[in-house]
Amino acid sequence: MPRRPIFWQLPCLLLALLARAAAADAVVFFTEPNFQGEALRVEAGARVEDLATLRRANQQPWRGAISSVRIEGAGRATVASAPGLRGERLEIAASIPDLYSQPMGRQTWDRAIAAIEVRGPNYAPPAPTDPNQGPASLVFVPALPPPPRLVIVEPPRPRIDRRTAERMVEHAYREVLDRPADSTGLRTYRDRLMHEGWSEREVIQQLQRSPEARAIQPEAAIRRMYREVLGRAADPAGLAHYQAKWREGWTQGQIREDLRRSQEGRGRNVREIITRAYREVLGRDPDPAGMANYERQMREKGLTERDLRRALMNGDEYRQRQRR
Repeated sequence: MPRRPIFWQLPCLLLALLARAAAADAVVFFTEPNFQGEALRVEAGARVEDLATLRRANQQPWRGAISSVRIEGAGRATVASAPGLRGERLEIAASIPDLYSQPMGRQTWDRAIAAIEVRGPNYAPPAPTDPNQGPASLVFVPALPPPPRLVIVEPPRPRIDRRTAERMVEHAYREVLDRPADSTGLRTYRDRLMHEGWSEREVIQQLQRSPEARAIQPEAAIRRMYREVLGRAADPAGLAHYQAKWREGWTQGQIREDLRRSQEGRGRNVREIITRAYREVLGRDPDPAGMANYERQMREKGLTERDLRRALMNGDEYRQRQRR
């Protein structure tokens, strides 16, 4: 049988390539920064009005659980801070390794997404209806492609050795109860991690249900964390914000880390590093000019603590101090 000319095959090849490209257009949302943790893959054309209606593998809702976003193909996403794509909105056209880097008013987009809409490259909003237009004429509508899908991918659970399991239990106790694990709790949860396939998140959730965790007063705990991390009393807006996060299931560790990663927290950390380096290298507190100089270099030029110490040790003051 004679073979068909190549131009007969071109339409089929083109359609196959287009179908393959369309299938690759999606956006993947992850529960952890740097595209780690559990994943929710949303194909182009899909819309989730309220992520609270979608459950993760641990039966917790996807609302308020997303920390990084990866683009696949030509996918694009609009996310919102409230159901129905209301509230604050963020347009995503490129992958975001950490949503903490995306500001949203006084807070960030980390764990703040409540609704999602994903589009492909050929998306166009529907044309407005003209009330003066006569009855629509009959038109031919081609067959629709398969509907977009939402795919929840739970990361595989590797076998956990004893040391890793104990370290995870200790971390969970600090996150929830702000104390080391007792011997009974350490043994119980270590065995569940090693032999029953538990995840660290499940240990945290179990601790959050404990009588000890329920007895913690959120307001007092948040005020204490403000003093520990920022060195000041909690302002009313910040207190209300973290009380709401507490009700959503945030742990003490998450709140403390969020305070550390805030602009105020990062600034305080930089000043603490400079003060420590001055005291240990030069035996004194930094002068205002030195503090301003090194604080600017650490913020704008990425100067590390090691670089700072090396700069101090190369100065005349350090050499004179060594000669004494």
